[in-house]
Amino acid sequence: MTRSFYIYFKEIFHKPTRQEWDILKLAEPRFEKEYTYSVFLTHFIVYSLLFVPPFADFRWDILPYLLGVTIIRFVLLLQFYTKSISLEKVIYLSGIIADGLVYIVFIKGIQSFPSIGNFYLLNSYLMSFIIPILLYSTRLNPFGCVLSAIYFSIFHFSYILNLPIELQNQTSLFSQYFLIIVYWGSALLGVVFVFNKRKDTADVYSLSEEKRFMLQELELAKKVQDALFPGNIKIPNLTFTFYRKSPNVIGGDFFDFVQLREGNVGVFLTDVAGHGISSAMVASIMKVLVSTIPYRFKTAPARLMDYLDDRLTQDLNRYHASAIYLFFDFIEKKLTIGNAGHPYLILAKKGEEFQELETQGAILGFNIKVPPISEKTLPIAQGDRFFIYTDGLIESMDHQGNCLGTEGLLDLLNRHKHCENVKELETQLLDELKTKYGLDTFSDDTMFLILEVEE
Repeated sequence: MTRSFYIYFKEIFHKPTRQEWDILKLAEPRFEKEYTYSVFLTHFIVYSLLFVPPFADFRWDILPYLLGVTIIRFVLLLQFYTKSISLEKVIYLSGIIADGLVYIVFIKGIQSFPSIGNFYLLNSYLMSFIIPILLYSTRLNPFGCVLSAIYFSIFHFSYILNLPIELQNQTSLFSQYFLIIVYWGSALLGVVFVFNKRKDTADVYSLSEEKRFMLQELELAKKVQDALFPGNIKIPNLTFTFYRKSPNVIGGDFFDFVQLREGNVGVFLTDVAGHGISSAMVASIMKVLVSTIPYRFKTAPARLMDYLDDRLTQDLNRYHASAIYLFFDFIEKKLTIGNAGHPYLILAKKGEEFQELETQGAILGFNIKVPPISEKTLPIAQGDRFFIYTDGLIESMDHQGNCLGTEGLLDLLNRHKHCENVKELETQLLDELKTKYGLDTFSDDTMFLILEVEE
């Protein structure tokens, strides 16, 4: 426990570095404003003296002193905005004058009604002077707390010297001077507050700078990742549209086209486990792997998935991903599918309803090969539509806590199966997701890709 306190006080009382001084200088005006407003508002407490004994009996005599306090505090408030004189000097000078005027009121009170009861009553009132002392701790300069303890000690010495002789004889030295101990104790506490505030201010600023730097890096990473996605490219014999959304700036959902000889094309979509930077980097690595994979794998989805599984296991054994690969062979008019633990392909033959095509295969990155990735082949024709997606879409919940689910997605697709093109279909899907299902935002990385076979 003792060591913990030692470490704590060592941290807050350490000498600020040059960078921390710069931070404190930047933050100082905000705390000076906080002090100025606080001391202006709290000084009105002194007007309560007009209604309590013994001051209520001669309130008109002490009112000019209290008005003087208000004028001094108002000058400080104005000075904060004009800054024609050093604000720090005005803070200290106004504090000495204003608090001195209130102490004069107490001297007049004890001299006008010198009784032992009033002496202890006024002592209890004087305890409230810990408020202006602690108000100095709202600033970033600990000297204010020390200075206030000094001048309050001087004021109190003057107060004791002006006590009637009979009261000096009837009261102990401790009862006369214990308030000085209270003032210095409050000042010490205020100094600790100030140093702690300095440390917190420097820490918060440093964290905000780190956050700003990280956001800049994330924005750059997002631009890099965006550049990896297919842009406004023309894919022979296919029209497509896609939607992607991440709760973070970047995410682990990714797709790409693999253009092959004879006009054939592969479509690769992956969902890397996790969120944020690490999953986005793994997704980028997956793109590079698919782009540079031997040609013979690009026409064989199962072999492509096995290759990616081996590479993920060997090179990135802490990560895993689901993936789906569609190989469109437009010469033989067929589609070959390989699925590695990914949501099933949803397809609709021209004029027919959307339905799932069940495929099996183990997730990538574990090298378990169970169940093995099996290929499924089906014929394709003009007007056939294909919908592939990541599970963030069906796992998102509406405002009632209900998941969209696969059945909900199929119902949604079939309600809009008559859309003339894939772009219109995407628009209708997103509109209904936002209005009926309340899915303005998704809790997980979310992506879907709609494809249609052209002539």
